Amino acid sequence: MLLSEVFALLDVVEQARRRGLDVLQILDTPPEERFDRFTRLARIAFHVPISTITLIDRDRAYFKSCIGLEVVEAPRDATFCARTVLLDQPVIVEDASTDPHYRDLPGVAGEPHIRFYAGFPLHDAHGTAIGTFCLYDRRTRTLSAREFDLMLELSQWVEAELRSSNEMDRAREVQQSLLPSTAPVIEGYDASAVCLAAGAVAGDFFDHQEIDGQHSFTVADVMGKGTGAAILMATARAVVRSENRAFAAGRFGDDADLGTALTEVNTILLADLAASSAFVTGFFGWADPTTGQVRYVDAGHGLTLVVRADGSHEHLATSDLPLGITDEWKWTERQVDLMPGDMLVCFSDGLFDLLGGTPEVLGVIADLAHLHPTPSDLVETVRSMADSAVPLDDVTMLAIRRLPEAG
Repeated sequence: MLLSEVFALLDVVEQARRRGLDVLQILDTPPEERFDRFTRLARIAFHVPISTITLIDRDRAYFKSCIGLEVVEAPRDATFCARTVLLDQPVIVEDASTDPHYRDLPGVAGEPHIRFYAGFPLHDAHGTAIGTFCLYDRRTRTLSAREFDLMLELSQWVEAELRSSNEMDRAREVQQSLLPSTAPVIEGYDASAVCLAAGAVAGDFFDHQEIDGQHSFTVADVMGKGTGAAILMATARAVVRSENRAFAAGRFGDDADLGTALTEVNTILLADLAASSAFVTGFFGWADPTTGQVRYVDAGHGLTLVVRADGSHEHLATSDLPLGITDEWKWTERQVDLMPGDMLVCFSDGLFDLLGGTPEVLGVIADLAHLHPTPSDLVETVRSMADSAVPLDDVTMLAIRRLPEAG
């Protein structure tokens, strides 16, 4: 394997590990008895002065539990555990003072003068090493076969505790129930959509409604990840659906347009978003199935393309703000026509970042749409890319194509 390939592989593993920590949402949380009981048990069972449950962050080691030493974190490179996570296998060091990998570590050369170390990697639900369960001693020693097996079993218990997420599982189920089970069904059109959470739950969402013969559809992204973003996602979805119905019923007046409706959505959401220091970007469209005209408001999203049947593409740029920034902004309705064979592709910044995060990504996605001209093929391609590349943010896409025979 070439050196460049090794570094590329290490970068993928590093991203996967950081995603695993993001999903757990456990860094910098207070001590918990459910973890301390393991380190206490290990110290007694193995007759060592120190035991830790250590998580390896970007540039530090965070001690979720540390019995026998008063420390919360340490520089990543100053720990035994960084190498254990890199190797992803149990590491037994009988005398650190003579081991070239560890003899210069601060805790070996100085206080507390560690000599013995036994570290067992801890994995997230995807099998990525994210931390270690460790034993430390100030004297040289080793582990017997029986002790090794016991430590391995205890590590598996710690993993199970790290992964225990009944509440997160329930949150995932609730969130998935809020997302449409199918893409929009519009006569004369083909559509497909996907929303892939980077963690247990997503801050992205897509939605669609059929109201009075027209079809509304939304792709939106709440700033942030995790349960907080997911709660705001559910709130934003409910408000948008409600105001869509109000708009269709004429509640905003005969001269109102989608900009008026989105301004009202912002008014309703503003207090909650401000209290959470969050905002929402989104593409909010209404499609007329007869004419192919799409009326839309882009609230600071800017990630929508119209991929034309003739091989060209158009980026639907925006100058409107996201929702949740101010109560003084008025959003603007715009229009675009889908000709037979044209496809509208709207996606979240998770896909944008996954493909490099540069302006050239828009062309890449347009090329993908030309190579995969049906929405279902395009969406499945994006799903496969996200599954293989370990995205750090939610990936959402909605594709709607006007069928050629519609002309």
